[in-house]
Amino acid sequence: WWPFAAGGLGALALLGGGALAWRRRKARPLRLAAPAAAAERESAAAPPAADLPRLDLTLEITAATRSLMMFTLEYRLAIANRSERAVNDLALALQLACARASGAGNAPSAGSAQALQSIARIGPHQARSITGTVQLPLSAIAPLRQGTTPLFVPLVHVTLEGEGQRPLARSFVVGTPSASGRVHPIPLDVPPGALAGLVAQAIALPPASAAA
Repeated sequence: WWPFAAGGLGALALLGGGALAWRRRKARPLRLAAPAAAAERESAAAPPAADLPRLDLTLEITAATRSLMMFTLEYRLAIANRSERAVNDLALALQLACARASGAGNAPSAGSAQALQSIARIGPHQARSITGTVQLPLSAIAPLRQGTTPLFVPLVHVTLEGEGQRPLARSFVVGTPSASGRVHPIPLDVPPGALAGLVAQAIALPPASAAA
């Protein structure tokens, strides 16, 4: 029921590799990037990439509801350490946002993280899971449209910082699954209540230097 027509308003598609494509207009890539000066300082202070631990993030949506005023996601985030050494003093931030057809404003806003958590240690080849809740006022949603149907595409931005490593940034698109591997947007023309079966899929982001 979700045709990605070339003549639409720039509808959002999640392709098999996890990339967002916008029709009729090249969107500004979604990215989490520090300001240029801060990024330079971090690059100078951080160890070489080969020495950094590899952390994999998996986001699971455990519950979702829409009220008359608020869209709420409950999540479980798994952080797996794929390296031979432990990572310590991890600081985690999550932000729930709305994808926009124009691509403008899709990147997370500084200081707008809604879920702040910390993890003391993840040992080599171990994993930790954390749970939490993020919300977005319905007034902050700019719906896409398929005909007269308003559609909502939630984005969850995750940043992770740890002792002796560069900040890690990941974004996920949330929706209902399909046989094609894409996730469908959430229709807003249905009564408020629980939203079952939502999934989160990672978006492959280009390097910050590639987004002018």
